Amino acid sequence: MRAPEPVILLPEIDSFERRPDGLNLQFVVPADLGYFAGHFPGVPLLPGVVQIGWAVELARQHVPFDAQFRALAGVKFMRVIQPGATVALQLAFDAAARELSFEYRCGGQPCSGGRALFQ
Repeated sequence: MRAPEPVILLPEIDSFERRPDGLNLQFVVPADLGYFAGHFPGVPLLPGVVQIGWAVELARQHVPFDAQFRALAGVKFMRVIQPGATVALQLAFDAAARELSFEYRCGGQPCSGGRALFQ
């Protein structure tokens, strides 16, 4: 018996733009997300694993592809994303390479990015 997939609480999307190679999304990170609990007391920040999970799940919803996750490549976290931040997320899926590129930006500055590779 397979373990159930974890539930990922996705942000509410404020703006959505489809591009030939992917999507541009914008949303506000809810201040009351459970993901902030204990990460870190006094200075809450959005965990990197949540950022990656959001990128993959939002891509699965809006750029339909049915592929099993394999690995991450080139993932970098440059700036923290805090509660209440307005975030722009760029997603690009290369079907031939089976690769999802993602980049989070706040105030025009890069926060994090990388690639998720699929089988």
